[in-house]
Amino acid sequence: MKDIPFSSNISRRKYSKAVAALGGTVLVIAGIANYEDDESTQKGSNGALYTPPEGAPAPGSLYPRVIRLEHASDGNNPSGPLLATFEFYPSMSGGSKPYFPVYRSTDGGRSWSKYSEIHDTSGKNWGLRYQPTLFELPEEVGPWPAGTVLAAGNAIPILDDPEEVPEGDIGELGETSIDLYASTDEGETWEFVSTVITGGTAVPHAGNNPVWEPELALDADGDLVCYFADERQGTDDDYNQLVAYKASEDGGQTWGEEQFVAAVPNETSRPGMPTITELPNGNYMIGYEVVGPDLEGEVHVKTSPDARDWGDPTDLGNPVATADGRRFVNGPYVTWTPHGGENGTVLVSAKQLVDEDRNPAEGNGEVVLANTDLDGSGDWTAVKAPLSFETEDELGGRGFVGWTTPILPSPNGKQLLQLTSTASSAELCEIRYAKRSLELNEL
Repeated sequence: MKDIPFSSNISRRKYSKAVAALGGTVLVIAGIANYEDDESTQKGSNGALYTPPEGAPAPGSLYPRVIRLEHASDGNNPSGPLLATFEFYPSMSGGSKPYFPVYRSTDGGRSWSKYSEIHDTSGKNWGLRYQPTLFELPEEVGPWPAGTVLAAGNAIPILDDPEEVPEGDIGELGETSIDLYASTDEGETWEFVSTVITGGTAVPHAGNNPVWEPELALDADGDLVCYFADERQGTDDDYNQLVAYKASEDGGQTWGEEQFVAAVPNETSRPGMPTITELPNGNYMIGYEVVGPDLEGEVHVKTSPDARDWGDPTDLGNPVATADGRRFVNGPYVTWTPHGGENGTVLVSAKQLVDEDRNPAEGNGEVVLANTDLDGSGDWTAVKAPLSFETEDELGGRGFVGWTTPILPSPNGKQLLQLTSTASSAELCEIRYAKRSLELNEL
């Protein structure tokens, strides 16, 4: 059987299809060297991507996302620039309409600078407030050429004068709308594409029926898919919150019917915060948290052959846990790296690592969990993360730190970049990043 070397000069999609054509066996995984993997980064680098100024609205900033651009019009570029975005609370003060800032790195994540802004141009004039995400198209999709950058986030109305809102009144957050934007110039300018789905008041746990936390991917047929958390199903079907998706055959201009990924009709379980990655065997893996009285935010993963068929929605998949019972809770992020096992390694990061009694465990705020089983079964192994940060429990319940923790392997997978929101003051969070060698020899 012919060996298939991994090269970041081809897209993950093309690589996955090639592996699948050979029965899912990979005999050789060969990385390539570039500036992201040279010796100067072996000991790691870190810093603050954004620190809110004193007096900024709490919590300052959170919910970062980061991608590498590899498929622009000049051809495949495994050393392309990085883009990052996050919730930007200073834009939510003084009656202004919130927006998502976009930061750019041209040196593999060692340094960052402000690059652009994504504003609400949908016609609603609400502002883009919560849960941004980024995705680069690896191939032509609908009207968009390969290399088009897509962004999705939650548009939510705000009053012209927030001081007019009576104390305890949530009227200014009265709707949620997951909107899609596109950039054909590597994230410098943005245009509104469509609204994926709308929901009710942007406050959870109160029967307000919002939609949350978009995540974008292409399915096995090359159609665009938007995954999200949905609280709208509870009135008639006993769902508290579920993970669902809608698919588009025209690059996000129109959307099909909602389909469930993880949904338990018991009035208490709350699957949410989905992230997805393609695997080298042609399958896809989705990770999400499951909040509820029994699981308390426990992170689970499940797989699909096509990014659309996830099996029985009541089957929550495999928990992300080590052999000694440590497990991740809340705010997960899942990705795959060619480094490590024969078929590479699945990596998961999250907000906190806890023991079987749900107390902070060894490695909390300091590790990611790794697994060479591409279905997420079996035990996960804790490996040192790029970032080390004080977690919610260590800070006395400050819930916005570690929300979320995206991780991005370098092209050959031997380096790992991580972002998250960390405490910069008593009330505010800043967005920090760190990058270091990924030690997977024990796998």
